[in-house]
Amino acid sequence: MTVPSAAPQPSARATHAWQRNARLWDFHFGVALVVAELFVAFSHGPGLWVWLMNGWLLLSVPLYVAVGRPALHGDPENSRRAVAFCAGMAVLYTPAAILAQEASVAMVALAPLSYMLLDRLRAMAFLLVYNIAPLVGWTVLMWDDPGHLLRTVLIAVVVAGSSMAIGGWVESIVVQSTERAELIRRLDESRDELTRLSVAHGALLERERLAREIHDTLAQGFTSLVMLCQALEGELERNPEQARRYVDLMQRTARENLAESRSLVASLTPAQLDDSSLDEAVRRLGDRLAEELGIEVDVHVSGTPRELPPAVEVVALRASQEALSNIRKHAHATRVELSLAHTPQGLELTVRDNGRGFVPTSPGKGYGLPGMRARVSEIGGTTELTSAPGEGTRLTVRLTAASCPDAPALPAPLQETNR
Repeated sequence: MTVPSAAPQPSARATHAWQRNARLWDFHFGVALVVAELFVAFSHGPGLWVWLMNGWLLLSVPLYVAVGRPALHGDPENSRRAVAFCAGMAVLYTPAAILAQEASVAMVALAPLSYMLLDRLRAMAFLLVYNIAPLVGWTVLMWDDPGHLLRTVLIAVVVAGSSMAIGGWVESIVVQSTERAELIRRLDESRDELTRLSVAHGALLERERLAREIHDTLAQGFTSLVMLCQALEGELERNPEQARRYVDLMQRTARENLAESRSLVASLTPAQLDDSSLDEAVRRLGDRLAEELGIEVDVHVSGTPRELPPAVEVVALRASQEALSNIRKHAHATRVELSLAHTPQGLELTVRDNGRGFVPTSPGKGYGLPGMRARVSEIGGTTELTSAPGEGTRLTVRLTAASCPDAPALPAPLQETNR
């Protein structure tokens, strides 16, 4: 029984085991032929009919090479070549089985080929016809006594039963192999689809990451520049000294934005962390906000600093930037407290202002807070936001020990400071 999809292909996994070793079936066919030749040769002794019959059986060799072998390794079941080969084998082996009933035993060896080339019903019909035809032929041409007839019938029954049993077993193996080949094909397709989806998901995550990076760096820097330009317009004539401070601050902001853009392109850590610690970078953010808005900004750093993974420091810094950017744009606050606490559980960042507040559950159009929550969540942290109209806003970001595992403490303890 062959399968349309089982034709030889470059990949070994695309073929069945019996199709990858053609010599095995060549040997199988040769054994059946030699057995039939020997039964014919020793059944009646030397004689003209014996020599003619053995020569007749040898015609199965070119039949197998030209028709059977190609059908076995390349054709679907019930192909013309498959039917022609089985019919040709019946024509060649039936006279031998009539002359020597024992030659029918060769059909036990040829039965697997029939089941591999034909479907079950056709293979069974072929085997029955082959085993009945020699019986009928011997009864008509050579019957001499009832005992001899009984012997021939028993041989036909045993050969037919054995042929069908072996053929059925071979067919079950073929069906199982075909089902497994189909399962492997589907698994390969699923793996390819999973790979494609993984690539697409990775690209989506990278786009989201870049969007957050741009929002937390360049967009906030440009927002600061716009606000400084607006403040500068009102101070150019009235207070030149203050205007010069605004210009200096704009230059520093522009340089930092340029450094951030280069860092972003190079996929490195934030530029603020290149040559300073997280604590120093957070203090600079507070100083910048105080200088831009002219308000009181207190920065508290407490606990024993730990050597944190770069991803954790980036998230803490970006969360600080986002919180201070929202205060700059929306809060209208006069006092801000920024606390960075190194705890045994990890790291806790708190930003509090006395601004006008808002309703946290109300839908917003901004990207900052959702992006910050996503960034914190990606490394196992939590975000807590408390606010109400007229009561200011409090943002707490906690990065647990799972986010920064087994980080050693720095040698020098850091005392709590206020700025």
